[in-house]
Amino acid sequence: MPYRVPLAYNTFTDAERDAVSAVVETGRLTQGAEVEKFEAGFAAFNGTKYAIMVNSGSSANLIGIEAIYYCSLLKPEITHGPLRQGDEAIISGLSWPTTITPLLNHGLQPVFCDISLQTLNMTVETVEAVRTPATRMVIAVPVLGNPDGLDELRDYCAHERLILVEDACESLGARTASGALTGTFGLASAFSFYFSHHISTVEGGAILTDSREVADLCYALRSHGWTRDFKLNSIDLGRDVGEDIDPRFCFFLPGYNVRATEINAAVGGVQLSKLTDMLTERRRRAVARIDAVRRAGNRVTVPGAEIADRHSWMTFPLLFENAEQKKAAQSLLENLGVETRPIIVGNILRQPLVRALPIKADQPDLPVCDAVFARGLMIGLSPFSDEESEACVHEALRLAAQV
Repeated sequence: MPYRVPLAYNTFTDAERDAVSAVVETGRLTQGAEVEKFEAGFAAFNGTKYAIMVNSGSSANLIGIEAIYYCSLLKPEITHGPLRQGDEAIISGLSWPTTITPLLNHGLQPVFCDISLQTLNMTVETVEAVRTPATRMVIAVPVLGNPDGLDELRDYCAHERLILVEDACESLGARTASGALTGTFGLASAFSFYFSHHISTVEGGAILTDSREVADLCYALRSHGWTRDFKLNSIDLGRDVGEDIDPRFCFFLPGYNVRATEINAAVGGVQLSKLTDMLTERRRRAVARIDAVRRAGNRVTVPGAEIADRHSWMTFPLLFENAEQKKAAQSLLENLGVETRPIIVGNILRQPLVRALPIKADQPDLPVCDAVFARGLMIGLSPFSDEESEACVHEALRLAAQV
């Protein structure tokens, strides 16, 4: 059915279409100058040294985590020693499957921790509750644009000599209480430019890092493991390269092909120029929706409402009093033309995919993730939604809060 308020919105205008046409006219469509231009702009927006564009947010997680793994072997001083099979990485139970798979590729063990009901994010306390002597990494997932907890996790990981990684795919443009942007805390961070995210390149993603070594490894891993993509010359190949190997076709890593195209990057450049304004509009609409929910009583809460001006609101999450109210409200919203879905995957340990993954059997109980699974849902939020559509959302939220 066509929704009055869908989960994902098209934010493209003539400017994006013109950018695509201009690239097509050049005849250069694969990764090139447009990708480099977008990378420079994305790094500058976030205040980091390096951005590596790839073909999706999932690929950004894959390449970022793989780069850290290889960095730990080649430059172990950066990661407090090499990563070994069986080393553990703590990740929120409210996460996404493709954040987990890169860990398993190298025998790292994901251990799931619970979250805060107020932020939907992991906390130092929930991480500490599941930490063991085998813990080497923490993967923070700032949910739907909520940055809270990252300041504390950065300090904790630095003190405990743990590697911090950010899956910031949903949180572009959010700021912590210290004023820092999401994606600037970890040794590497991942972003998604999927159709429904803060900026869209149709499909696309990027890794941010301030580490020359991690950046170089990302450049090479995204493109077949080619040594010619060590742009920063941070990796000394030494005697590993025989004299008979053509340096243009020397392969150092078991890489992938997850490159973005010039078309993706050109669209991304236009979207990036709009990002500040789109974030402002997302926040304005979120504040108005929060007011509508509050006026309807106290049976529905909006995680992140108290930091609406720092949150980047990829979508609009709702928590109901119980599962029965959630189900009734979801049916009502859908019938009124407001599309709904679960908050990410709820508790990922409840998903059947875990039966296919070689993960530890004795995973902890995650009661807050279970509560989000049972009581939570989210609806779409567009920076270009008109006042009539928003009035429809406010009325739908008022009715949903009273079922």
